Amino acid sequence: MSQQTEERVTRLFGGPGSGKTTELLDRVEGLLDQEGVGVNDILLVSYTRAAANEVRERLAERRDLNPRSLQGSVCTMHAKAYELLDLSRNDVVGESDKKEFCEDFGIEFEDEYSGAGRRTARSTTLGNKIIATSQWLQRTRRDVADWYDVPFQWNDEEVRLPPDIDPNAQEGNKYTPTWPSDDDRLDVPEAIRGWRNYKGENDLVGFADMLQRVKQRSLLPNVEYLVIDEFQDITSLQYDVYEEWKPHMEKVLIAGDDDQVVYAWQGADPGLLLEEGGDDVILDTSHRLPSEILRVVQQEVQHIDKRQEKNLSPRKQGGTVEQVDSPSMLELVRNVRYTIEEHDGTLMLLFRARYQMFRFIDEFIDEGVPFKCLTDQRMWTDRLQQYVDAVEKMDAEEPISGLQARRLADMLQDSAFGTNERDDLFDAIEERKEEADTDDLAEITVEHDFVTDFAPFMPGPASAADMVRKVTSFQKNSMRAYFGGDYEGMDADRVRIGTIHSAKGREADHVFVATDLTEKVVEQMAATVDGPVDGEEFTSTTDPVPTLTDNERRVFYVGMSRARERLVVMENLVGGAPTLPIDVLLYNERNGKGVEDVLEEVEEPPAQ
Repeated sequence: MSQQTEERVTRLFGGPGSGKTTELLDRVEGLLDQEGVGVNDILLVSYTRAAANEVRERLAERRDLNPRSLQGSVCTMHAKAYELLDLSRNDVVGESDKKEFCEDFGIEFEDEYSGAGRRTARSTTLGNKIIATSQWLQRTRRDVADWYDVPFQWNDEEVRLPPDIDPNAQEGNKYTPTWPSDDDRLDVPEAIRGWRNYKGENDLVGFADMLQRVKQRSLLPNVEYLVIDEFQDITSLQYDVYEEWKPHMEKVLIAGDDDQVVYAWQGADPGLLLEEGGDDVILDTSHRLPSEILRVVQQEVQHIDKRQEKNLSPRKQGGTVEQVDSPSMLELVRNVRYTIEEHDGTLMLLFRARYQMFRFIDEFIDEGVPFKCLTDQRMWTDRLQQYVDAVEKMDAEEPISGLQARRLADMLQDSAFGTNERDDLFDAIEERKEEADTDDLAEITVEHDFVTDFAPFMPGPASAADMVRKVTSFQKNSMRAYFGGDYEGMDADRVRIGTIHSAKGREADHVFVATDLTEKVVEQMAATVDGPVDGEEFTSTTDPVPTLTDNERRVFYVGMSRARERLVVMENLVGGAPTLPIDVLLYNERNGKGVEDVLEEVEEPPAQ
């Protein structure tokens, strides 16, 4: 580490709930309060667009600015690369480009619209996998020949596996494999090279291409101060860009938590944060976790070999941690229902994989509980909630907002309008908006009769799900169960369901975490563990797993550390999924211990 780096860079470490983003913004404001420093002198980089939007909104509120004025100063690294390369939308790879390539190459591709009725990830189709793998290789600076390292499941009946594991492979190695003439399975490296050639021939760039070009051309943002949030999640390619920019900055602030890496599968490397050096600031109080939950999550994370110790203090004494062994999905549904009815606060249910989450949803949907899905925008959306709210208010003959009226105009089936025209309701809403002299339809109120004059067959709750359009079958079923159940009027934000990855940056009062793994995760762990574990070989089929790798340990740390009041850890919930025993989760060995043992090992400090 150079002396210049030591003097120029500040590392801000913040554990779960420690107020890292607040501290980061405090420091940005400190820069802005210096004479001659304005927002255009600072670049604040966030890992995702959602995170950038949140930070932009918070900084704008602090400085009494319009968030739009900060778009060039608070953004993702890709957005800044787009600006530095002076690109237009037509230069960037779009869904139609991906679809065209896949059709020409003869592989299936599913765009973001055609999969509206599906519940599986788009990356399960072969064309989506090829394109995502190409980007992953770029982000992690790997060769095309290393494609099988990507964390996807591949069907060996569809694609040729690496020759060292594919029984049909002939002489050669992973760089020059040969195959029988009648083997018509897809050659993945050939498809990846085909995709990259297609982009070159059509002058198109993807997100990874942007960063590569910024690095290659040494393009620099015209700022004096660089701030990067969630630094632990940056990839090797993003780090290359950071290294290009750093020497030209007056000061650099990087913020993150090496324990909370959930994007290792995308190439994130916590070592880039740990090894960067600089002046360290460590936030040592969690404003989220009570003492018992903090103790359990610290027990879980302490087995990571290389990490920055935060020595977090709890928000308060107490909290509850429960261990549930081999529950059924129905038992989990009952636990959630009991929590909703007997306790206050929000709930979050987290799973390691989407298919596991959907197994729970299949059991849960008939309860009629409205909920938000963190991983899929086609579930109980804001748009669906506005429709439901409008139906309930119309049934009670209460006024509704202009926004809710617009949802009815858009989502009701034609039969609700009788002989009237749908567009007439749209036009009437626009007239009300002009009369109110506002751009925000939520600020306008319209009467019950305003809608029924145009939609005389406006449905009530009993038929609302049958007279709606532009929704998925899942949304219809959710709505039907909601109107037929006992939870009408309940806030859909109270219950959130998702994968652990989707919960990053969020929190809830009651958090349920399933420890089930996936076959691909176990396969990757077995490939990285040297030698036998507890005297036995660890393979891709070992179940239950005898150890947990650092990357997977960080994922579960993120999930468990979302809980403000109560944490429920569930072992062997999903039938057929590889089991992660709770003793391995907490002690990294099969010793029969669990949550109670962790809590009994610590004496409560005396009351102050």
